[in-house]
Amino acid sequence: MKGMYLVKPGVIVSKDVPLPSLTPNEVLIKVKAVGICGSDIEYFKSGRIGNFVVESPLILGHEVSGEVVDIGRDVTSLRIGDRVALEPGIPCGKCVFCRSGRYNLCPDIRFMGTPPIDGAFREYIAYPETFTYKIPDDLSFEEAALLEPVSVGIHATRRADIQPGDVVAILGAGPIGLVTLQAARIKGAADILVTDLADYRLEIAKALGATNVVNVGKKNPSCLTDYLKACDVVIQTATGLEALAQSFQFVKRGGRIVLVGHLPSSQVPIDPNLLIVEELNLFGSFRYVNTFPIAIKLVSAKLINTKILISKTFSLADLQMAFKYALENSHNYIKIMIKL
Repeated sequence: MKGMYLVKPGVIVSKDVPLPSLTPNEVLIKVKAVGICGSDIEYFKSGRIGNFVVESPLILGHEVSGEVVDIGRDVTSLRIGDRVALEPGIPCGKCVFCRSGRYNLCPDIRFMGTPPIDGAFREYIAYPETFTYKIPDDLSFEEAALLEPVSVGIHATRRADIQPGDVVAILGAGPIGLVTLQAARIKGAADILVTDLADYRLEIAKALGATNVVNVGKKNPSCLTDYLKACDVVIQTATGLEALAQSFQFVKRGGRIVLVGHLPSSQVPIDPNLLIVEELNLFGSFRYVNTFPIAIKLVSAKLINTKILISKTFSLADLQMAFKYALENSHNYIKIMIKL
């Protein structure tokens, strides 16, 4: 089979590799669709994200769907021919976080496309039955590949504890911001502001139900002042330090800030006295936990639209070209999909 390896920053090479063998609890999946995530782009560009460094050839990709073509002898919930989506993190199942139901915090989780674990830009994957989810026939493989970012948005809104009637600001209108917007609407948010630097993305946010959208790279419109110190919840999905500062400008006293987007520096400007005197609640949101079943239901029921996020499609053979396009057109697309 073909596997697409990042051999150094900016260079992906196709290699012929053996078809993976199955353990008794695994299924063999023919990959059908893989989304390119921002983390994939960062690895492609620089070869690292924080302490995670690509030190040997690595297959990227973790937003994936496909078809079951073989099953291990102990597999009971899946059959050959089933259409599936994969949850890309496999926790140890033994630590205190796994046993308490917060397996996203497992320190030994094996996450697709994160060094040194190979990801999904290949023709076949052997994967544990436990983290392989059957999808309904009315869900395309492309839509199903985006259940992973949908899960990020669901988890973020759970961390935010959004209540019916809440005023919410979502900072960043990339794929995560746009699925978080939709999850916040489902939670009952009455007024949702979305900010970004790209008008193209903000137009889609408006189409998906944002009450107001603001390009914060331009002169701020008067409506922005309506949200200053007025939001019950602020969810930061953008990756700039400016978004972190804006979080504190928008959140009202006693409100909740949820940080989702990874920031470029560990040194960030947070005033601890502001947290104290305004009784602010500051939360981190890391990936997701126990979200894939609900994500499948919401996307299948058309309550969350992932199809609208797909801006451009490439073949697996053109993966290098797809990454180059992503780097050169960062403000002109939402999600690039690799279709096999």
